[in-house]
Amino acid sequence: MVFDIAEIGDEGLDIMFQVAKDQFEIDQEDCSLSKDVDVSGHLARVGDDIYLKGKVTTELVLSCSRCLDPLTHSVDSKLKSHFVPPDPDSDATGEVELHASDIDTEVYEGDQIDLTQSVLDGILLTVPVISLCSDNCKGMCPQCGVKLSRGSCDCSNEASIDPRLEVLKQLKNKLK
Repeated sequence: MVFDIAEIGDEGLDIMFQVAKDQFEIDQEDCSLSKDVDVSGHLARVGDDIYLKGKVTTELVLSCSRCLDPLTHSVDSKLKSHFVPPDPDSDATGEVELHASDIDTEVYEGDQIDLTQSVLDGILLTVPVISLCSDNCKGMCPQCGVKLSRGSCDCSNEASIDPRLEVLKQLKNKLK
């Protein structure tokens, strides 16, 4: 996913390619790619700045947040990035003040831009915070681990009360 800047003419460059799923490294245990990644879009050049506008489609395998069963999540995400050359006036301390406009900005070195990180960001930004295998997923029993959507267990919910809260249980019983 590396492009030479010289290939991007005044009219820009339309791109469309497929990347094997093993080319991306996702650092989350409960998230992995299940299909190759399709990328399409347009690269435009204004001076030394390169603009990417496009979309990425693929599928992820996630774990249900309640019962831990695997589920498929379709990704159809828009890509938008701005590639700039390194700033020769920046100091070498490594501390930089970021602005809202810098969120989609990446720095490129040499005469090439690499879209790998932009595509990976587009994929990961679609991952939901809570993913459910179904809206009515009941989760797992915290004591025995039985998946409650498939069956019930004989565990007593009373045993899971924190002993420090026993006073509140007695108060509840008095109010009945």
